[in-house]
Order: sequence, then C-alpha cells, then structure tokens
Amino acid sequence: MKSSTLSPASWPRWVRAFVFGAIFGVVGYGVGAWLARIAPGGFGPSDMNLRWSDGLATLVGLALAAGSLWALYVSLNADRLGRMYNLDGPASPDETALARFQALVIGFSGVILTLPVVLSLAGVNPVLGLGAIGLLLVLHTVMNVRVYRQADELVRRAVIEAAAVTFFAGQLVLFLWAAAERLGAAPAITAWDIYAVLMALYLGCSMWIGVRRGLA
Repeated sequence: MKSSTLSPASWPRWVRAFVFGAIFGVVGYGVGAWLARIAPGGFGPSDMNLRWSDGLATLVGLALAAGSLWALYVSLNADRLGRMYNLDGPASPDETALARFQALVIGFSGVILTLPVVLSLAGVNPVLGLGAIGLLLVLHTVMNVRVYRQADELVRRAVIEAAAVTFFAGQLVLFLWAAAERLGAAPAITAWDIYAVLMALYLGCSMWIGVRRGLA
C-alpha cells in the first residue's frame, strides 16, 4: 500500500505540476547560468552566427524532449499507458518497458538534433564534433531498429506512414523552394536548413498520424 501511495500517479494534480515545474526550473537555471558564463555581456543571434534553421532545429529538439518526458510520465502508470495505446487492460511489464525505451529514443533524437548547434556555439573542433555525432548516430540507429522490431504492427504502420507522408510533403516543399531559388525569387539554403525543415515536417506528420491512429 505504501508504494502505491508514493506513486506519482496518486499525487494530486497540483503536486505533479509543481514537481514538473521544479524540474524544468532547475534545467532552465542551469542553462541560464551556462549562458551567463560563456557570454557575460549577453549576445544576440547575430553574435552567435545563428540561422533560422538553428532556431527551428532547437524547437524541434525541445519538442522531442518534451514528448519524451510526457511518454515517461504516462509509462509510470500501467492503466494510463494501456488507455493511451487502446489496450484491453493495463499495460504489461514488457509493454511498459518498451514504451519507456521508445521515450528514451525520442529524447535521444532531440539531443542529436540540437547537438550540431550546441557544438558549433561551444567552438568544438569540427572533426571531433562530427566524429561524436557520427558515433551517436550509430547508437541511435541501433536503438531505432530495436524499437521497430519490438513494436506491434499498428506502431510499425504508423512509422511507415509518417515516413511516406514526410517524403512526399518534403519533396514538394523542396521542389518549390528549389524552383524559386533557380528563378531568383528565393535565397539559397543549406543542407542544414533542409534537414531542419524535414525534421519539423516529420514531427508534425508523426503527431498527426499518431493522433489519427489513436496512439497519442
């Protein structure tokens, strides 16, 4: 009885909101202290040589991190996790473990997406930074393959459908921009710009398909 009483699912809503707010507050304070240390006088986007795609990639990365935290929170209660995945009853220990691993992969995706921006601002050697990102990508790929192999057919179909919609929507947007650029009606963009837009499209498509299939 004591363990169920101490479970986060049994806490009042205001207590849970306070706990999550405290966590985000500590993280925000840490980030602010780090920024104050590396730039005591403050700086703007022009001082950091930031592009609009850096901001977009950071927003997508933060959205992935928030989604990861939410998925971990849902997985703390087997009944709540079962309702989210439209199961007949509470989620089994194996289903709970898989949901938590999926949440870990989602959060890891957000870290990798924002890492090029962070390493660039920190002045890390490009070769070392690229090598670190490459190693993390290998690990991330292995984790994604494991998630796909352990997921049920509904989740697999959702992943394939999101990838297909992203591909067709992405190539449409890319063609229109490329045509405008060739005609002199739009500025040139970089590979990083394209990838940031692609990830934003994929996140939007995944959320839309997940809601439509009852996975969110």
